[in-house]
Amino acid sequence: MAPVEESPETFFARFREHAVLAHLFPEPWGSPLLEALAEGVLVYAFDRGAPPAPTGPTRVLLHGVVAEARPLEGAPFLERKKDRYRLGGEAVPLGEGFYLLKAPLPVVVHAEAPLPPKAEVLLHPPLMLFRE
Repeated sequence: MAPVEESPETFFARFREHAVLAHLFPEPWGSPLLEALAEGVLVYAFDRGAPPAPTGPTRVLLHGVVAEARPLEGAPFLERKKDRYRLGGEAVPLGEGFYLLKAPLPVVVHAEAPLPPKAEVLLHPPLMLFRE
C-alpha cells in the first residue's frame, strides 16, 4: 500500500477546508494521543503535529484509513470500539481514494476501494489528528 500522505504539513494544507475547531485537552505526559472535543464529540486521536501539542481551541483535521466499508443503514454516527472508530455518514469523494465522511464529526478517510454515497466504515487504528 502506498503512503497516503507526504508530510503532516502538506496533508493538512491539502484538506484544510475540512478542518474543524476543536478544544484540545492537556496532553498526558508521554502519550502520543490527544483528547479533542469537536462539534460536541469527544475523540482520542494520534497527534501528527510538532510537539508540544497546544491546549484549548485549535483547528484540527481528523483522518483515518478504512479497514472495512459497507452501505450505511440509518442515521450518521461515530463510535469508538477500543482502539478503533466506526462511523457512518455521507461519503463525499475528494479524489485519489480520499473521502470526506460526514459523520457527526467530519473525518477525511482514505479507502482502497470506492465507498458508497452513504457509507459505514471501520477505521484502522489510530484515528489521526492534524493541526494548524
